[in-house]
This record gives sequence, C-alpha cells and structure tokens, in this order.
Amino acid sequence: MTSKKDLTPSILLAALLALPFAAQAQLPSLKNLPGLGALGSSKGDSGNVTGQNDALVRGYVAANKDVLLANALMAESLGLKDQAATARATAEALTDGATKGNLEDSNKAVSASTEAVAAEIAKSPKLDAQSKATYQSGLAKLAQGLLKYVNLRQPAQSFATGLKEASPMVLPKLQSGAYIVGQLPNGISNVATSVKNASAFAKSNDIPVPPDATQALAAL
Repeated sequence: MTSKKDLTPSILLAALLALPFAAQAQLPSLKNLPGLGALGSSKGDSGNVTGQNDALVRGYVAANKDVLLANALMAESLGLKDQAATARATAEALTDGATKGNLEDSNKAVSASTEAVAAEIAKSPKLDAQSKATYQSGLAKLAQGLLKYVNLRQPAQSFATGLKEASPMVLPKLQSGAYIVGQLPNGISNVATSVKNASAFAKSNDIPVPPDATQALAAL
C-alpha cells in the first residue's frame, strides 16, 4: 500500500484539484492537524498549512487585481470600453477569500483582457496625450502585478513542498493554493510577455516606460 510520503507533489496536486466539492462537506474540521507553518517558516511550528494556502491566495489575488486593473487602463486608453469595464469589475469582485473557482474566473478575465489589448496594440493606433497618460498608468500597474507574481515563486514552492506531508483530510482546504501552484509559472510568463509588448508599444509612441516595467523584467 502506498504511503502518504510516497506521493509526489504533482500527484497530490492533481488529486487535490480533482477532489469533488461535495466530498469536502463530509470531512471533519482539522484545525489542529500537524502540518506546515506560515509561508517561509519551518515545518510543523504552527501546524497551519492552511495559513500557507491563505497567504498564497492573498498574494495571488493582489497580483491578479493589478493585472486586471492594468488591462482596464490600457484597454480604456485604446478605446476598448467594454473590455475595460469587464476587467475592472472582475478585479473589484476578487477578494482575499477567493476560491479555486473565483481564481479560475479571474484568470479567464486576465486572458481575455490581455488578448484584447494585444490585438489592439498590433493595429498600431495613435493615442492623444490623455490616452498616452492612461496607457502609461496601466503599464506601470501591469509591471507591479508582474513583480507580485514573481515574489510568489518561493512561497508557492514552499507550499508545494508542504503538500507532500499534508493530511489527505485537510486537502480540500488547500484547493486554491494548489491551483495557484499549477498556474503561477504560466502566469509569470504570460504577464512578462505582456509587459514586454506593452513597453515596446510605449517606446514606439513616445510614451515613457515606467521604471517598474524595467524592474519587473529584470526580476525574472
């Protein structure tokens, strides 16, 4: 019979994400189970692996909010009013207590707004002074989001390691964090590409590239 320690992080992650929501309600509360401490802490000092999950969710939500608001600003500057409104509304609805489903929805909105902005940029539109200022603000916010994603690498790695020793009974509480672990690499790559493309458009249209953009790309 396979022991818990024989399970690799990837197998645990897959099992966790596949766990039916209905099964969660049948599991008892395990607040005092031994586990991992807060993000960046050594194992077992507080037994709060759910604390790692919650901190990871807060960080990811903050990053997603920045990217969504950035896309809203850039979409607005490019005349994409509907896309801007949708991205802004999604950002405002996203909270620190986001579930895996909430995070999936926000990522869909990030992808849709990013694609809309990229498609419009490809048309090489001409912006007036006010639109340029709005676009620059959006680029700065996008870079801040990228930096937040990058800063989640180590906490996500620590959380993934903790999944190896987490009790199967507490796994339903860790679905959001497990989802983030799986999504973060692609998220960083995609937003980095957006920052590069947005910066290139800014340079070609005499829009100053915010220092945050250069800093974010250097942090990759």
